[in-house]
Amino acid sequence: MGWEIEAWHLWLLAGMVLAAMEMLGLAFVALALGVSCIAGAVADLAGASLTVQIASTALMAILLTPLFVRWFQSRKGGDDKISLVGESGSGGQICTLLEQQGRIGVKIKGDFFPAESADGRELTPGQRVELQHFSGITAMVCPLDSDSNGSDDSGKEP
Repeated sequence: MGWEIEAWHLWLLAGMVLAAMEMLGLAFVALALGVSCIAGAVADLAGASLTVQIASTALMAILLTPLFVRWFQSRKGGDDKISLVGESGSGGQICTLLEQQGRIGVKIKGDFFPAESADGRELTPGQRVELQHFSGITAMVCPLDSDSNGSDDSGKEP
């Protein structure tokens, strides 16, 4: 009594792995690809060749991925665009400087980025600054003249 692995088993396994990867927050792309693998499993159960199995999976992926992503974007709410910190549009944000592990920086979207002054002025924790741009992972900031200490903000993000 031996175990025989057939192609449809592999298609289902690939689909389950991709669906599980969706927990990493991939905006339903991995889930769409995982569901597309079901087409490959069905094609194998129907006796189709490997080429037809791959083609059916690819066709389903082409059809389902945009639909899943569009559905995800409509359900996630808010007007926050999916983007990376540092892409265009990050500049102009007002932040409060923090100190973490001996480095001065800012928290943006929950992540800490080391900060340097874009105009050469000294930076101190608690100071309110305006984000100008990123240089690599370093936030280039300008201290705001009206608030040299930032003591009323107690280190919270705006």
